[in-house]
Amino acid sequence: MAKETHPARFLSSYHWTKEQDGFGGYSGILLAEDGAEFVIVSDRAHAIEGTIFRHKDRIIGLRSKAMTALDLPDSLFSHPAIKDTESLARDSAGRLYISLETENRVIRRETDGAWTFLPRFPDIQMLPPNRGLEALAITPDDTVYAVPETSDNIQSPFPVFRHREGAEWDIPMSISRTNGFLPVGADIGPDGRLYLLERGFAGFGFSSRVRRFEINTRENASGETLLVTQTRRHENLEGLSVWQTSEGSLRLTMVSDDNFMFLQKTEIVEYAVSI
Repeated sequence: MAKETHPARFLSSYHWTKEQDGFGGYSGILLAEDGAEFVIVSDRAHAIEGTIFRHKDRIIGLRSKAMTALDLPDSLFSHPAIKDTESLARDSAGRLYISLETENRVIRRETDGAWTFLPRFPDIQMLPPNRGLEALAITPDDTVYAVPETSDNIQSPFPVFRHREGAEWDIPMSISRTNGFLPVGADIGPDGRLYLLERGFAGFGFSSRVRRFEINTRENASGETLLVTQTRRHENLEGLSVWQTSEGSLRLTMVSDDNFMFLQKTEIVEYAVSI
């Protein structure tokens, strides 16, 4: 296996199991500022909360509550039997945002517990089914950024959709599409930059790439590549959370989607990277 030469440094990988029906399929992860408490969402509208335990930068265990169904009203969906929840983020008021890949919408849980849709946007609504909004991130000023899993063609960049309170959706920037990688997760790091987790599939296993970007009005931005893994180094990583240790370095924490398949597993992976 070729040695990885990108800035991110591998720390640990943890195989997570839980004796509960429906466990798995995890596509989004949200960590507290200290990297301990987590909320993870599956692509079947379930969420699970818990705590990650580490020793000398290695994950040594997880403690979690029972997995629970998200209380999403059927009225929010054109096909209530399909609630494909892909990515999640939280704003400064504590409101939870989740992207729906099949519906190509973003929903928000208000402080009173009610769920509402963010406004429609034609460019988002035209995304193909099951190739829609995969990656979601929110800045400290509550600006929402969403990135789809697809673009117009294999040479076209991925649009970065932006929603600001009191304004319409727009597309302030786009991200280059290269080497077969497709967006699956995102976060805004403590440094204010956009971190994007991308997945490659070679037919017999997955590879992963993480890039980070200054948030600006650039088109076809290539960003800084922090991590590219060899095929089958990790599982199907889909969720990304970026946080900062008390010593000041950044952590990339990722969770895998096992697609509810026996041959795959739920994996929590961490890398370290400098600001």
